[in-house]
Amino acid sequence: MRDGPGADDLADQFRRFAAGAGRDGATRYARICEGVASDETLLELVAGAPPDQRRPNILLAAVHFLLLSGVDDPLAACYPTVLAWRDEDPGSARPPGAADPFALFAAFCSRHRRAVAQLVATRATQTNEVGRCTAIFPALSAVASRVDTPIAVVDLGASAGLNLLFDRYAYDYGDGLVGTASPVVLRCELRGGAHRPPPAELPAVAARVGIDRRPVDVRDDDQALWLLACQWPDHLDRFEGASRALSLARSMSDPPVVRRGDAVEDLAPVVATLPADAHLCVLHSWMAAYLTTQEQRALADAVSHVASTRPVSWIFAEAPYEVPGLPMPPARGGKVRGATAVVLVDQAPGLEPGVRRLADMHAHGRWLHWYGTGD
Repeated sequence: MRDGPGADDLADQFRRFAAGAGRDGATRYARICEGVASDETLLELVAGAPPDQRRPNILLAAVHFLLLSGVDDPLAACYPTVLAWRDEDPGSARPPGAADPFALFAAFCSRHRRAVAQLVATRATQTNEVGRCTAIFPALSAVASRVDTPIAVVDLGASAGLNLLFDRYAYDYGDGLVGTASPVVLRCELRGGAHRPPPAELPAVAARVGIDRRPVDVRDDDQALWLLACQWPDHLDRFEGASRALSLARSMSDPPVVRRGDAVEDLAPVVATLPADAHLCVLHSWMAAYLTTQEQRALADAVSHVASTRPVSWIFAEAPYEVPGLPMPPARGGKVRGATAVVLVDQAPGLEPGVRRLADMHAHGRWLHWYGTGD
């Protein structure tokens, strides 16, 4: 993995995170990250994380986890998610203007520094954002509509494997529900004046499996709570969606299988276990951002290696600026419409890969500008 960032780079990361969180309505995290960027003591906490985890998310999740675990602290009153988790009214959470969330956050880290430091040093960001299924579902549906066989899905950086359950969720794109009847309903605004409605046919799935260096066991209460802690306290809807998806997975007799392994080194061995007569779909979302450029290129090579033996549709939703090592078509019409691009790379033995930008999307799946597989 990449070498960890220095203090100046970490401070810049927190400033960028604050700006993005502010644009996304996460005013508490925006204020907290602005403060952390100028606080050497807190930046030192993040520096104790593994090199590939030295990002704002790990510190934010550690504090959120402790609050969800029941730690009594004034900061809890600022987090709607924590209040909801404790069966209190999330609407009563202090707005950022009523109390400085950074001051409370810094005081919490000071009082509980040992516990925060241990989590930062030993955990990894595991967002498993089910909202991104609003793009994953139509992308897989589009692929399935063009092949004559069921699909076999491999999710890289799968975490708890919740996105592997894309066909167990209901979707609301503004004109009624599609997908399947489910306690998990994912809402997404379609954008673009001449947008094409995304495909909504449920594909037949012959097999599904995830690969993750640190897989999350949905039946383990501690691991499941950490997954929820990686959500943002300002976004109660995302938190509740992830919680419902976790409950669904935990209730299943056959929850998603996520194998411990490396996305590059273990892709081919995992693919070898899947039905040879199924069309292979390799997917990931905001996973490659945690790889170096060299590792991203190695991932592309690994997919190409698999494609030398069987047809592959490689689907990824990643921020273009984070993945210089992946094949990233320019924005349609030269206009960037979101922080995340959804890309389809079709490869088959003896054929040149076809690369298409299927959509631009909100990083958490709140809206989608769907282009489709045509020109």
